[in-house]
Amino acid sequence: MNLTAGQLRQRASTSAVLDFAWDAGVFRADHVIAALGLTRSTALAALDTLIELGLISELPSAGPEDGYRLGRPARRFELRAEAGVIIGVDAGERYFTAIVADLTGQILARRFVDVGRCPEESGTALNELDPRRRSAAALHLIDEVLTSAGRTRADVIGVGVGVPAPVDADGVSPVHPSGFWQYMNANLQGVLTAEFPAVRVENDAALAAVAEGSIGVARGHDDFMAMLVGRRLGSGVFLDGRLVRGANGGVGELEGFMYVPGIGSTHGIGVRAEWWLRNALEQRDIPADHPWAQLSGDELTAEAALAVASLDDPVSRPLLEELGSKLGRICNVVSRFYDPGLIVVCGAMAGALADVIEIARGHVRAESELPPPEIVASQFGGDIVSLGAVSAAREAAQAIALTLFSERNQGESAEL
Repeated sequence: MNLTAGQLRQRASTSAVLDFAWDAGVFRADHVIAALGLTRSTALAALDTLIELGLISELPSAGPEDGYRLGRPARRFELRAEAGVIIGVDAGERYFTAIVADLTGQILARRFVDVGRCPEESGTALNELDPRRRSAAALHLIDEVLTSAGRTRADVIGVGVGVPAPVDADGVSPVHPSGFWQYMNANLQGVLTAEFPAVRVENDAALAAVAEGSIGVARGHDDFMAMLVGRRLGSGVFLDGRLVRGANGGVGELEGFMYVPGIGSTHGIGVRAEWWLRNALEQRDIPADHPWAQLSGDELTAEAALAVASLDDPVSRPLLEELGSKLGRICNVVSRFYDPGLIVVCGAMAGALADVIEIARGHVRAESELPPPEIVASQFGGDIVSLGAVSAAREAAQAIALTLFSERNQGESAEL
């Protein structure tokens, strides 16, 4: 259907008002007019259209309790949170987490599933595995979390998914020599697009950056990195206010560290802590009365080790210094390539790395030629990727909501 110039202008103003309402909370028409430079009649027409489509709710008019005592009470509006839902999925190597939220980002339900040991751990050849088992697991988990929230697939506007692989702007991962990347992604963009209106598949560290930039400590920063440091190293990079991916989604992949002396691999701080502690225990360097001496088997984790580590403790101080030195070198290298103003250390163990981060800051300040970036810990723990996926899903939903609801409204009118 061809639209007239007037209809195109009306659609553009309606889209602009919806974009304003998406993050505005409760607002009035004069807020819209001031923010967008629209005439009062145009703003009110757009608001009425969005109300009719079910995307905006009109609230009771402001009264004396809201500071209005004279004249006509002001009309108040807000995004209609219950108009649809968004889904965020962290599709990790072994564990999947799914979150369903309303259109404002308010979490309604959360589900978690163990999809089995990753191929590298089980010794199974990747070419012997069907990647469709991962896409099927994602769909099953989405259905489960929707049921928990009392919703169905028909209510879903946007889906965001994070995977441990580079991902380009089309949601596609490049071919990896071992098949690992294509197995981890498992054509999730194609599979989920067949079921839901808007889908955005990203690298997991990229979604960590999306979370930090939208609801975390990087809000207001245009140039920053979010770095996952647990089992492996990975980073999401924002430069000039936008997520940077590269031709194949490889920006932020840190495999180049295998060529950097003193780092040598993409193993994360968690893995390095466990290596250090196991070696110290084997060498009998840990006194029998130290809490670390009681750790063994599945209890010997980085989280358990760091929980009792302290710079004041001569036994655990060398570990903290070693990890701080490593993290400092890592931050120094990425800073020289990307020049971020902020590096956010992310992942389940980020909250336990205060001393490590402080040591890393000292190394960066001493060695950086450019003004050093600020280095801080994320506040989101192990939820960072799934929360980033929710933020990405919300952005994807915003981009298509007006078109989707207009088409639905036209379809309903045609049926009548």
